[in-house]
Amino acid sequence: MNKIIDGKIDETKYDNSTLKVLWILKEANVSPEDKEKEEIDLCAAFRENWHIKNSLSIPTFRKIIYATYGIFYPEVEWKNVPYANEEAYEVVKKIAYININKYPADSSSNDWKIKEAYNQNRVELLKQIKNLKPNIIIFGNTLKYFEYDDLAKIGWQISETEKKYANEKTTNTAFYMISSDKLCINAYHPSYPKITDKIYWNEIRNAFSIWKLNKL
Repeated sequence: MNKIIDGKIDETKYDNSTLKVLWILKEANVSPEDKEKEEIDLCAAFRENWHIKNSLSIPTFRKIIYATYGIFYPEVEWKNVPYANEEAYEVVKKIAYININKYPADSSSNDWKIKEAYNQNRVELLKQIKNLKPNIIIFGNTLKYFEYDDLAKIGWQISETEKKYANEKTTNTAFYMISSDKLCINAYHPSYPKITDKIYWNEIRNAFSIWKLNKL
């Protein structure tokens, strides 16, 4: 079984973006027939618009698109946010997207297997993050797998930063304002069904807006 290719969705658009946004998820849900392919390139699938047709029906894609749109266009209110399979889809091409488990997986994740994958891929994962030089990292319920000492070695001193919440009433989304150039957001996985698209979008947008306001 071959490793899955992840990283910058569109290298040129990511490199030219004023904000470098990195999403870190657990693993890729791959169909049995696709697992037999010689190469699975997550970046190409988004870059070449293969996922436009299912960007509304798959919660992970939909919430990533809406939340990312909220970062790049925080002035746009929810009622005016374009659908994920229309104009809003283009924001996904500006991001980087990596998984902890680099091999094809199924629809349900196992915590100890993801932690084991982190331990096995630790050097590669940290190197990926360091080389991507993100301003914003969004952990989709994946920060718990990372060792804070590991992140500190590449400039993300989470343990030394105050934990804040995008909404103090719900505490769904935590964030850490590492510096004027680095924001860490710890959110639920975008597929989590108990948080609506609007709340997910709004809380990540709030975290970004608070950080942006404080860096001015």
